[in-house]
Amino acid sequence: MVNLTFYGGIEEIGGNKVLLEDKATRIFLDFGTSFSKEGVYFEWPELRPANIDDLFKTHVIPRFYNFYRFSHGKPFVDAILLSHAHMDHYGYISLVREDIPVWTGRYTRDLIKIRNRTCNQTWDRKIGHLEFREVRTGKDIPIKDLVVDPFSVDHSVPGAHAFIIHTSAGTIVYTGDFRISGFMSNLTESFIKQLKYEDVKYMICEGTNLAKEPREADKHKLPTEKDVERKADFIVNETDDLIIYDGSSVDLDRVRTIAEIAKKHGRKLIIESRLAYILLETEKTGLLGGLPGKGDFLIYLNRLKQKNTDEYREVFGEGRINHEKRMIEDPEMADEWFVWGSDGRDKILKSPEEYLIYTTNGISMMIQFKPVDKDIPGTYIYGKAEPYSEEEAFTYERLKNWIKLCGLKMKFAHTSGHCSPEQLSVILKEVCPEVLIPIHTESPELFVGLIDDKATRIKLAKEGERIEIK
Repeated sequence: MVNLTFYGGIEEIGGNKVLLEDKATRIFLDFGTSFSKEGVYFEWPELRPANIDDLFKTHVIPRFYNFYRFSHGKPFVDAILLSHAHMDHYGYISLVREDIPVWTGRYTRDLIKIRNRTCNQTWDRKIGHLEFREVRTGKDIPIKDLVVDPFSVDHSVPGAHAFIIHTSAGTIVYTGDFRISGFMSNLTESFIKQLKYEDVKYMICEGTNLAKEPREADKHKLPTEKDVERKADFIVNETDDLIIYDGSSVDLDRVRTIAEIAKKHGRKLIIESRLAYILLETEKTGLLGGLPGKGDFLIYLNRLKQKNTDEYREVFGEGRINHEKRMIEDPEMADEWFVWGSDGRDKILKSPEEYLIYTTNGISMMIQFKPVDKDIPGTYIYGKAEPYSEEEAFTYERLKNWIKLCGLKMKFAHTSGHCSPEQLSVILKEVCPEVLIPIHTESPELFVGLIDDKATRIKLAKEGERIEIK
C-alpha cells in the first residue's frame, strides 16, 4: 500500500513537505520553509526560533524520531527529493540528519551551497553535513521500492525538476513549481509530453496563480519573460534618471536580461553584494552561460552595524563577513569594482542617468540611498514574480510607502514563475490524471473549474492527513 501525507504546502504558497510511503520505503518530496506558518509566531529579525524545539512547539515542522540532526537509530526516511532552489522548497533541510541523502539537480545543489555561504552559520543554516546526490533528466533513480524519473522544468530559478515516481500502486507525479512562459519553456513542454504516455494515477500539482482575488502587483503581470524584456527595455529607454530594478536573487535569467538592457543603453550595472557573490560563484561552475561576471558590474556593499551598538558605519573592508569578506579579499577583484559609503552613493546620485541598480532588497537600498532632504531622481521597476509569497522579505504595502517617500516613479516589468490558470487547465486535460491533489496554493478548491471532472477526481488534502493509494 502507498500513502501520501502532506506536512506543508496545503492552503499555503510554499512550505512543501510531502511524505511518500511505499511498503518499506519512505521519501520526502521537498522539505521547505513555511513562511506563513513561521510568520504566525516569529518575526524577522528580532523574534526568531532559537532551536529546533521552537519549531516543534509551534508546529511549524513535523516531529519525527530518527529524522533530524543528532538523532540516532535507523533513519526515518530513505531520501529527500528537492525540486528546486527556492527556500520554500528546501529551507529546512539543514535540520535533517547526515545519513539521509538529498537528491536534486546539480544546479540546485550548487545554488543552495552558494546561497548558504552568504548567510551567518546559525543553527538553522548549516548544511555541510548533508550528502547531495545528483538527478538528471532521463536517468532513473532507484530508491528501494520506488523508481523516480526526474524531469527538468522551466521556473523562475534555473535547474528546477519535477518527478515521475513509479510506485507499487501506480504512477505518482510531483510537479514542484513549473511554468511554460520562460526562456526554457521547452523543458516543461517535454515533461508534459512525457506525462501523456504515463498512466498517471495521482498528480500532486502546484497552483500558485489560483487566487480568489488577484494581488495588486499581479494586475501588472506580463505573459512571458520575453514580454518582461521588452517592457524593461522600453522603460529604461524612456528614463533619463536612475533606474532601480527589484528582482529575485535566484532568478538568474532575469538578471541576465536586465544586465543586457543596461549594457544596450550604456548604463553601468550595480548589483548588491549578495547577488554579486552568487553571480561570481555561478560563473565558476560554468553551469549557466551569458551571465555578467567579473568586471561587468559594480558591487554595492551595505552599511555595517557596529559591534555592541545599534549604529551603522561606512567602511570598506574592516568587519566585513561571509560573502562580502570573500569578495574583498579575492586578489582577482579590483577595489574600483566596489561601491560603498556616502561618497559612493553621492557619486551615483550626481549622475543618475549613468546607472542601473539591480536589487533584491529594495527597501534596504532605498533607505541607504535616499538623502535626508531630497528625493531619489529616477524610476523603480518592480520585477518580483510572486510578491506576497515564497521569499519576499517585506510587505508590498511597505515597499510602496518607501517608493513614494523617495519620490521614485513606480513601474512594473515582471512575470510569474508559475503556470496561469488557463495553462494549468490545458495541461491537466492533456495529462488526465486519475486523481489530482492541489499543493502550493491558497485556493485549492479553484482547481475544480480547470478540469473535466468525469476524467479526473480532485482530492483536497488536509495537513497531516494520510491518503491511501490502493
